[in-house]
Amino acid sequence: MSISKQLPLFCLLSFAVPVLAQEKSGDTIHLRDVEVTGKTLVKTGTASTMSLRNEQLEQTRGTSLANALSRLPGVSILKTGQSIEKPVINGMHSNRVLILNNGVRQEGQQWGAEHAPEVDAYVAKELVVIKGAEGVRYGADALGGVILVRPAPLPDTGRLKGEVHVTGASNGRSGSIAGMLNGNFRGIGWRVQGSYRKAGNIRTADYYLGNTGLNELNFSGALKYKTLDVYYSHFSTELGILHSAHIGTIEDINARIAHGRPFEEYDFTYDITPPRQQVVHDLGKVTWKTNRLEIQYAIQRNHRQEFDLRRAAGNDVKPMMDLVMTTQTLDAAYTVRHRNGLKSTWGVNGMMQVNNNTPGTGTTPLIPNYDSYTLGAYAVERLVKERFELEAGIRYDFKYFDAAGYRYDYTRFNDNGGFDMYLFTDTRQFHNVSGSLGGVLHINNKLELRSNLGLAWRAPGANELYSDGLHHGAAIYEIGNPDMKSEQGFKWVNSLAYTDEKLQLHLDIYGHYIRNYIYAQPTPDTVRRTVRGTFPIFMYQQTDAAFAGIDFGGSYRFLPQFTYTANAAFIRSREYLPYIPADRIDHGIQWDYKQYFVRFEHRYVARQQRYKANTDYAPPPPAYHLLSATAAVKYRSVSASLTVDNLANNLYKDYMNRFRYYAHEMGRNFTLRIHYTF
Repeated sequence: MSISKQLPLFCLLSFAVPVLAQEKSGDTIHLRDVEVTGKTLVKTGTASTMSLRNEQLEQTRGTSLANALSRLPGVSILKTGQSIEKPVINGMHSNRVLILNNGVRQEGQQWGAEHAPEVDAYVAKELVVIKGAEGVRYGADALGGVILVRPAPLPDTGRLKGEVHVTGASNGRSGSIAGMLNGNFRGIGWRVQGSYRKAGNIRTADYYLGNTGLNELNFSGALKYKTLDVYYSHFSTELGILHSAHIGTIEDINARIAHGRPFEEYDFTYDITPPRQQVVHDLGKVTWKTNRLEIQYAIQRNHRQEFDLRRAAGNDVKPMMDLVMTTQTLDAAYTVRHRNGLKSTWGVNGMMQVNNNTPGTGTTPLIPNYDSYTLGAYAVERLVKERFELEAGIRYDFKYFDAAGYRYDYTRFNDNGGFDMYLFTDTRQFHNVSGSLGGVLHINNKLELRSNLGLAWRAPGANELYSDGLHHGAAIYEIGNPDMKSEQGFKWVNSLAYTDEKLQLHLDIYGHYIRNYIYAQPTPDTVRRTVRGTFPIFMYQQTDAAFAGIDFGGSYRFLPQFTYTANAAFIRSREYLPYIPADRIDHGIQWDYKQYFVRFEHRYVARQQRYKANTDYAPPPPAYHLLSATAAVKYRSVSASLTVDNLANNLYKDYMNRFRYYAHEMGRNFTLRIHYTF
C-alpha cells in the first residue's frame, strides 16, 4: 500500500542481541527473536531494528515523537523553528519515512519538512525504528525506514490499572500532563488515554524567540473482544511560527540573515498569534485477527489550517490555507506456518485518499485538490533455524493520482506587473516493484550478524509536483515540478551486535542509492515578493543520489555501579544535498545506586562540510558542544527525574533547523518528570 528540546541520551540506546525464545504454534517451533534496547522482544524481518521503552521512554515524556526517537543511533531531527520536528533516519525524512500509528499508516498533510507527525507520543509504550528500505512489508514510501508507535496490549483480566505523567520545563515554562486507565470487563479489554501540553516563547541563551508557543490536546480509546479490536484517537495542536522568519523587503531578508538573530526583542508569553498552524487529526480503525488471517480497516481525517498576518485589520482569524484530507485504508494478510520452520505471508492493501481546499481563504491554494487511489499486493517468505534466518519478499504497487489547481505562468505578465495564473488539471499514474532479501547469522550466544538488501520506491508528493506559492508555516516560497518521476531506492544495511554482562555493542554500516531523488533546493540569487512580504525561494529538483553511513552504539560497565555509553552517526552523500545531518557523537557516564542514578552526558555535532558555496542563503553553522545532566529516583510506584539540557547555556545553531537563518537554538532548560503507576 502506498501507504525541541534537546534531551540527554539515556544510557543504553540500541543493541540487538541474540536470544533463544521458543514459541510453539501447531507443529512449528519458532526460534530466536531479537532483543533490543530496554529488554524488548521485537519480531521483525532481517533489517536492523532498535526501540525505546520502559525507563528510556520515560525520560522522553513531554517531548515530541521526533525528539524521543533522536536518542537512538542514526536518528536525528529536522526542525522548522522550535515546535515543528520530524524524525530523520539515516538522512531520510518526510515522505521517505513511514510511520505506523498503532498499526495504521499515518496519513496527513506532511508533504514538507514543516509539517510534524500528528502523533501523541504518550500513546506509545514502545517506539520502534526499523532501518532499511522496507517497501515490501510496509508499502511504498518506506525508503529510509519505518517507525512503529506501539501502545501496550489491552489487559485480559479485570484488574483496573493506570498511570499518570506530569512534566514541567523551565524554558518556555512548558508543562504536560497525561493519564491512562485500562481494565477488562466481562472479557472486553478497554483503555482510555489523554494528554495535554502547553508552552510559551522559547528562550535561546541570549534572547526570547517570538511566537514559539504551542497548545496540544489529545485523547484515545481502545476496545478488544476476542479477535476484534477497535481503536480511535484524536490529536489537536496549535503551533506558533517564529515571527522573525516573516520578512517585509529584500533588504530586510538579507540584513536578517547576515545578522543571524532577530532585530526585535520579545518577552515571554503564552500567546500564539499569526503566523501559526492549527491541526486536528482523527484516526479510527477496526481489526479482525485469527491465527492466520488479519483484516484491518482504518479511516483518518486530517484538517490543517495555517494563519498569517493579513493586510486587512482584524482578518487574522481567517486561515490562509485550509486543507482537509480524508484517507481510507483496507489491509488483509494471510500467514501460514509450515513444518520445516518456513513462514509464508501474503497480503493486499488498498488506499483511497481525497484532499480538498476549503473555500473562503481569499488566497490561491498552495496545494491543489486531488484524489489518490493505491492498490498493492505482496508475498514474504521467512525461514527460521537455530543458527540462522533467511527472508525474501516481493511487492507490486499501483497509484492513480488526479489533481486540479492553480499555477503561475512565468512567461506571461499581467497588468499589475505580476505573472498570470491559470487553472490546470493533471492525471498521473505511478507503479513499481519493491523487493527485499536478507539474513541473520547467530554466530554464538553473544554475537549476531545481520544483512538486508531492500528495494523501495515512492511517488512524488502533491507539493513536489504542483506547489507554486507562499508556504506560510515554513516562511518560504515553494515551486514544484509537474514532470517529477518516482524515486526508487536501493538500501543495503549490515549490522553486527555483541553483548555480554559488561559490554554491549551495535554497529550498522549501510549504503543507499536513490534514483530520481527529490529535494527542495534553495535559490539564494532570487527571492519572491508577495503581498505578505519577501521570502526565500525553494525549487523542487531531482537527481541520482548515493549515501553511505555508519551508526554505532555501545555501553561498557567498567565498575559495578558505573556505566559508560557512546553513540555516533556518520553519513556521506556523493554530492552536496540540502538537509543531510552532520556527524554526531554522544557519550556519557552513569552512576547507579539502589533506586537512584545520576548521569552526565556530552554531545558533539560537527559542522556540515558537504556544502557547495552559494547554494544556500547561509552556509552551515559552526560545530557545537552540549552538556547535560540527569538525576533520578524511583520509590515503589513513583519515579521522578530532573534533567538539565544545554548545561553551559551555549548560543548555537543547528544545520537541520530550517529557521537557522534567523535565530539560534534553545538555551539552558530544566525538566522535571514525575511518573505514577497504579
